[in-house]
Amino acid sequence: YDTLVRRYARQYELDWRLMTAQMYQESRFDPAAKSWVGAEGLMQVMPGTAKDLGFRSVKEPEPGIHAGVKLLARYAGLFSDPAVKEKDRLRFALASYNCGPGHVFDARRLAKELGLDPNRWFGNVEQALSKLAEPKFAARARYGYCRASEPIQYVCEIQTRYEAYSSMVSPD
Repeated sequence: YDTLVRRYARQYELDWRLMTAQMYQESRFDPAAKSWVGAEGLMQVMPGTAKDLGFRSVKEPEPGIHAGVKLLARYAGLFSDPAVKEKDRLRFALASYNCGPGHVFDARRLAKELGLDPNRWFGNVEQALSKLAEPKFAARARYGYCRASEPIQYVCEIQTRYEAYSSMVSPD
């Protein structure tokens, strides 16, 4: 799927290797993959989200890849703040893709309250997000409880795979 991933990653100004790492995490490169919550295709986009993005279906590789890349780019745009470095902006976007941007915004607010850096993922927002699985913190969060271990592991595994891909394959 490299040709498709490269095309849409270039269109949305994302690194195709990151998108490939995410695609593996989402579907293990299986276009017929369907999650227990109903997400579909290579990038595991929910049908309602696909429609919001302008896609009728994401079961075929091309629209599925396009929808997934477009969605990650949309989430990355939510964190375009000069105080947030590009790598962290993408980590926030990946976490949003997994658990929704509301939980990431809650975690950034909580990070600040806890004296952590709300603009950095690893060891900061990641740590604050983990607290949103605790009733004490979830009750105060705008978006409530978050099964935080999932997006934390998701970002970590994609980051590790992306670094491996980056060391083996050039960006062009």
